Amino acid sequence: MPVSESEILKLVRSRRYRPMTADEIAAKFRVPERERAEFLRTIEELKLAGELVEVKHRCLADPDRVDLLVGTLLCNPRGFGFIRPVRERDGEDLFVSGTNMSSAMHEDLVVARVPRGERRGARPRGRWPGPADVKIVSVLRRAREHIVGSFFRQNHVNFVVPDDPRLFRDVLVAESDVHGAHHGDKVRVRILTWPSRHINPTGEVVEVFGPRGLLETERLAVVHEYDLRHEFSPAVLRAAERAAAKPPEAEMASRVDLTDEEIFTIDPEDAKDFDDAVSVRRLDNGEWELGVHIADVSHYVRADDPLDLEARARGTSVYLPGQVIPMLPEQLSNGICSLRPGEVRLTKTVRLRLDRRGAVLEADVFRSAIRSVRRFNYTEVKNVLEGSHLAASERALEDTLRSMHRLAELLRAQRRAAGMLELDIAEPRIITDKRGRTIGIELHRSDDSHRLIEHFMLAANEAVARYLLAHDLPYISRAHDEPRPQAIREFRESAAALGYSLPAPGTRSQLQRFLDRISGKPEAPILHYLLLRSLAQAEYSAQDKPHYAIGARHYLHFTSPIRRYPDLLVHRILDEYWSGTLERPGRRQWWEENMPALAAHSTTMERRAESAERTIVFRRMKEYLATRKEPMLAMVISADNYGMRVQLCDSLVEGVVRMSSLTDGFYRVDRDRRALVGPGRKSYRVGDIITVRVSHFDPLKYQIEFVPVRTSGR
Repeated sequence: MPVSESEILKLVRSRRYRPMTADEIAAKFRVPERERAEFLRTIEELKLAGELVEVKHRCLADPDRVDLLVGTLLCNPRGFGFIRPVRERDGEDLFVSGTNMSSAMHEDLVVARVPRGERRGARPRGRWPGPADVKIVSVLRRAREHIVGSFFRQNHVNFVVPDDPRLFRDVLVAESDVHGAHHGDKVRVRILTWPSRHINPTGEVVEVFGPRGLLETERLAVVHEYDLRHEFSPAVLRAAERAAAKPPEAEMASRVDLTDEEIFTIDPEDAKDFDDAVSVRRLDNGEWELGVHIADVSHYVRADDPLDLEARARGTSVYLPGQVIPMLPEQLSNGICSLRPGEVRLTKTVRLRLDRRGAVLEADVFRSAIRSVRRFNYTEVKNVLEGSHLAASERALEDTLRSMHRLAELLRAQRRAAGMLELDIAEPRIITDKRGRTIGIELHRSDDSHRLIEHFMLAANEAVARYLLAHDLPYISRAHDEPRPQAIREFRESAAALGYSLPAPGTRSQLQRFLDRISGKPEAPILHYLLLRSLAQAEYSAQDKPHYAIGARHYLHFTSPIRRYPDLLVHRILDEYWSGTLERPGRRQWWEENMPALAAHSTTMERRAESAERTIVFRRMKEYLATRKEPMLAMVISADNYGMRVQLCDSLVEGVVRMSSLTDGFYRVDRDRRALVGPGRKSYRVGDIITVRVSHFDPLKYQIEFVPVRTSGR
């Protein structure tokens, strides 16, 4: 029987243990040769989990006994970093100076020597330690072998400046390793030697994307920087062609035929795929019937076929300016799975019966077929809700849209009563010309047309979650944990600094009442923003976990299987339940064993996609703003020793106003007031709206600095 992790740890943690190599431990346990490879894998897993560390002569030890710790290095562009322990019991992040990083780089998994007294979470996250130094002694696993950046040739020296400012060391490139790169090109380099305290890393150029500054170049650079899969293999494309060739009419006999019902889609103007459609009917007794009809992607993408494996690896579609990197090939995402008007499409329907107040009375989930009668965009729906008219032949649809709006408002009231948080956060978008140059920035906010669809989708997702749980089916939740008490305390302090009181302890209902109270106030945008930063990130989980912000006890993602892999998994679970496949020997066990890894991977890929999307948008916006000479309004969002951080009101771009630019006197930080306080009664406080202009822009690190147009605070 293989040696277990607990047996290994029991030995290493025993009082009589003296450090031994992995081979010596294997000999002690008398591990047979045929089991040696598995035993060594177990040792490696324990090292990556921070339970074992290597000391001199490759001997293994308990990290607690030798003052070592395993964690992920998170670097700061200013040259220092923090180590986030992999074990929760090792406490909060630990500061590490640039001189103590050895060869480690941002996001590497490292082993660090931690002086006694610096562990166990005695210090709040992100605070600087005392005089004792934390030192990285080895790198367990590299986060990256390639770096994306800008290639330069200066004084006969070739080097690449990484795009990610947290990779704060330039990569030197020998002339023989330039491989066609020109001064100013965006490139990808493979690391050949890692950095040390005084020596930069070296690398070779393996790909040239083109001159920096062009939208296509920047898109390619971001795609490779975040290691996004952006091309489909011939095998996947052939599988997509075969799947798309299946006529939906052949499936009609086994589905509920809804092709004669008034069903339509509502999407953004520039949407390429339409995977959800809606219908609403007011019943004679005053109750409501809501139908949410979702493209039946799992009918075409079968488990473990090439399409499924590719979708699983991608995890999600990625939306970059002017380009979508789809999770599934266009034959499916824009073709047979897209709910185009006038075409029969296979769907899964969630049908809800609701009372006059919008409370769900009954819910059903079933296979269906629909024929959308129209494609609406959000602007068209918004105009109708504000009193505009459609063509005479479509006047009946106006009544349906207004009924949908009334039902959506009822659902909104129900969800607010359940504790949903309504945050008003704008989304910045860049405007480009035909050559891909940024010529403007727009802020998009949700309106009634967006909220209509949002509340229908929330209701469908929640209904499917209850359906899976009621039938004891495999489960993958969309989880959102409660915020840390410390984060809410800090938010309460920020609100108090702006003159607003938030009762302790800051429950969800108290937070929403607070948001209602500040609605329309000048400080509302910054408080919404600060509250968003206080909340945890949502994730996927194999456990039934609630969603804090939505106020849902049971919640999952079901409504976007074209662009999100967890939704596709939920569709597949329903298929296996309805077909009886789930009861085959070992099938439930497969889901139980694999769902945690599928959930974790989906979370990772979602966050990677969001980071890539945010990175390219804000880089392009900063490049555009750097050319503007006119003053701009900005909101102070933080105050610290270096100065203050501000956010431009018309673009949400963040930058720094350094203390040295406040030339009308000496300013100091007042942390209680969240302000920089100067001579007399002058101050810059979090939430203040000030006028600034660009003073400096680093086009390599994408860092922007501002100066106040008037150098005095209030």
